[in-house]
Amino acid sequence: ITLLYPLETARTRLQVDPHLTPRSAMPLILSLSQNEGVASLYRGWTSLVFALGLTQFVFFYAFHGLRSLTPRSTALTDLLCSAIGGSLAVLITNPLWVVNTRLKLKDVPNIKGESNRRRYDSALDCVFGIIRNEGGIKALWSGTASSLLLVANPCLQFMCYEALKRSPVLHTFLNQHLIHLVNGALAKIVATILTYPLQLIQTRRRAGMLPDDETSKLKRQSSFVHVIEQAATVARQDGIKGLFRGLESKLLQTALNAGVMFLVYEELANFVFAAAGMKR
Repeated sequence: ITLLYPLETARTRLQVDPHLTPRSAMPLILSLSQNEGVASLYRGWTSLVFALGLTQFVFFYAFHGLRSLTPRSTALTDLLCSAIGGSLAVLITNPLWVVNTRLKLKDVPNIKGESNRRRYDSALDCVFGIIRNEGGIKALWSGTASSLLLVANPCLQFMCYEALKRSPVLHTFLNQHLIHLVNGALAKIVATILTYPLQLIQTRRRAGMLPDDETSKLKRQSSFVHVIEQAATVARQDGIKGLFRGLESKLLQTALNAGVMFLVYEELANFVFAAAGMKR
């Protein structure tokens, strides 16, 4: 996470600022480090580590708990278990991701919305500030609708990963460790490309960047319809390519991260099940 976090910062900045240049990941990272300092690449790092850790714990705990109740693992049961686990993770951890997005955009110029109007010094200051200034505790669940739609991402990821794991193709020329890494990276690439427009809208809503022509604040925060409308607005203004702004940074970050995560996950799972005398 630490090594790849500048890519996460670059992706967020590209998603919320359509005029930001350069548009490629590595040139943008170099530009930010020169103009805003290396520390700017790690804004919100602490909150992301905590949010990601809790999200993964809830997801994996629910996923394996539900899958243990099924008589046989198939693509359909993996998809269903992933959907339920992902939904639980979203509902529990969404406030942490809202805080992380706001902290990442702290002191960033040319950003519209709440992230520009209010600057927070810490995670706790951000939590209480959002509650105090943006309509109460429900504001911490901004972007929940898009996040629930984005449950499709881990669903697709795990379905692809389990399908790749059951496939014998890679076993002919890769060792077991590399198979886990490649399977994890490929599955994440597929899931990210298919769901990226929703991720862009999710980031904008968490940053408080809501369409100006919407009048009901509660409606803006919770309606699935308004998520689709906001995506359509981006497509009209910037073209279809506007919905994929920052994709390069996201793919570099998530593919590498997912590959390493699944490698560690499989090794730990094998160890835990072996230590418990249980069959996976």
